[in-house]
Amino acid sequence: MQTATTTISEVFLESLNNAYGSQRNFEKELVYKAYQCGNKGRLYFAINKLLNFTMYPACLKEENAQAIPLLECNLDVCDIANFIEDIDYTKLSKAYLQVRSLIES
Repeated sequence: MQTATTTISEVFLESLNNAYGSQRNFEKELVYKAYQCGNKGRLYFAINKLLNFTMYPACLKEENAQAIPLLECNLDVCDIANFIEDIDYTKLSKAYLQVRSLIES
């Protein structure tokens, strides 16, 4: 989780808030998707060519081939709650900005 001294890109936060309403809603959506998958397999959080966020399980990876993963959770070895606690939003923001610049170029 983020601390008071953590700086998260405003562009990333704005995009996350536009997509999910808040960081908390994003985390709720991760839990929801994990439970939809039966808490098994891999779960991806990605950005597509239109700069939209998407979450999908490994079984739908082919359908989401255009999406570039920002986060990957292996639900077989990691509980989703622990995964969410360990998300480094600063690193996630940097990955988002890198992917976004690649898509836009």
